[in-house]
Amino acid sequence: MPCLETKSLLLRPLTLCDTRKVFQMSQEQAMKKWLPRQVYGDEAHASSVIAFLAAQYRADIDPRTSPYVLGIELKSTQALVGHVGLSPLHGEVEVGFAVEQSQQRKGIAPEAVLAMCEWFATRFPGTSVLGTTARENRPSQRVLLGACFKCDGEKTMLFQGVEQTVAIFVYSP
Repeated sequence: MPCLETKSLLLRPLTLCDTRKVFQMSQEQAMKKWLPRQVYGDEAHASSVIAFLAAQYRADIDPRTSPYVLGIELKSTQALVGHVGLSPLHGEVEVGFAVEQSQQRKGIAPEAVLAMCEWFATRFPGTSVLGTTARENRPSQRVLLGACFKCDGEKTMLFQGVEQTVAIFVYSP
């Protein structure tokens, strides 16, 4: 699978070699608070998720029907620091992302989200990309705003396994 490159990032397919790091990132407090469905019980669980995501990598990938998640790697250090992906959501496409705590507030997440959305918009013109966050998750909302999303209101829905009010954002390049 081709990688996506930005000024400072390489967005690349996840591999089983990333298991330990993905597991470690899943144990951080922010992940437990905002993305509890992406917290893994052990490395075997993280490995099974990576294997599933890797099985989705193919030339004809369509995030409207299956998830497409890439690792976020810093070009300067070649360190994996997070992930960004697109997945189907009720007939539309949703962007998801996470960056490890030590690398947050450095512009990594908006840069990665914007690159992923630009790639998608080129391949699937006219298809919207949504960003959905818990109403209280202001840091993720700032990421979306920094990646050319606009707030489209709030609604109550099942999100991260819990019925809650969420903020909905739409990619608007």
